[in-house]
Amino acid sequence: MKRDFWGNEIPQKEITVNVYHDEREITNNWLYHSFLFIPVRNEEDVLNSLNEARQKSGWEKELHFVDLGNTETENCLALKWIDLFSQFLFEKLYFHFFGINYRNLEKRLWSKPQRDSKIYNRFFQIGLYGAIKWFFLTGGFEKVSVQNIFSDKKSRRGEDRFHTQPVEEIEMKSLLKGEDIMFEHSEIIGIDSDHEKERGYPSKSHFLQLVDLIMGTFAQIFDNTSKTKGGKLLAADRCLSFTLPVKLMQYNPNSRYYKKYAISFFPKQRLTKEQILQDDIRSNVNQFYNERKMEYAIRNQLQLKVC
Repeated sequence: MKRDFWGNEIPQKEITVNVYHDEREITNNWLYHSFLFIPVRNEEDVLNSLNEARQKSGWEKELHFVDLGNTETENCLALKWIDLFSQFLFEKLYFHFFGINYRNLEKRLWSKPQRDSKIYNRFFQIGLYGAIKWFFLTGGFEKVSVQNIFSDKKSRRGEDRFHTQPVEEIEMKSLLKGEDIMFEHSEIIGIDSDHEKERGYPSKSHFLQLVDLIMGTFAQIFDNTSKTKGGKLLAADRCLSFTLPVKLMQYNPNSRYYKKYAISFFPKQRLTKEQILQDDIRSNVNQFYNERKMEYAIRNQLQLKVC
């Protein structure tokens, strides 16, 4: 415990968060893991903001980026949430967009059905651990408590240890390094992103929908995944109007998004399975980068007034 000039104990600066995760795959090119960190004390405020926007838009169903089309109320909610994310929510939460470049990995490591679940889980662990260190341990906090990790529920093979392996690895690494990271629950919780279907944690589903929306929008901007006019392009245009994700690719301590939102990509050069599974791959910082070409360009500023 640190002490002040008079010998009094200085309370440890700590933060308790919940983590929300989703993933998106761009066939043969990229795998994206996205992580939303919400301090427990802020969750009610964030949820209220999302639900207020939902009520104003008139869209009550699940918001899913891949389903965005020509439904006005659905598109309206997507734009309102992007507005919140870009202008207000950075004061209450943290977001990490982590891209794995398949082209710099051996195909057998990611190609279905022979994909190695240990490799996939390692990518999740790298993205989660790196974000905890960047946002919190190098951002003024001495202790990080993760209350729960929620991930969009998916079918996994029996030998896949996704729900436990990443947490175990981070706990071990942080212990060896003397980092004060604590997981209150040792298993990742899989939930349905549809709040009308999820029975155990329906309010948490809204946060997964936000992760999906921002991740899908960023993927649209980087990879130009959809060429069809509609909600996906509107979302990308709206995001670009706030110069996101451009600002996140720039190292700028004066940015309002600094240590709040982050983008990183991996690896820069070709890696083998052995190199990926080495004890501390983040020590090789040259394999991580945060700038790449955006394949999508803003189409029509007039469309930004839809909602």
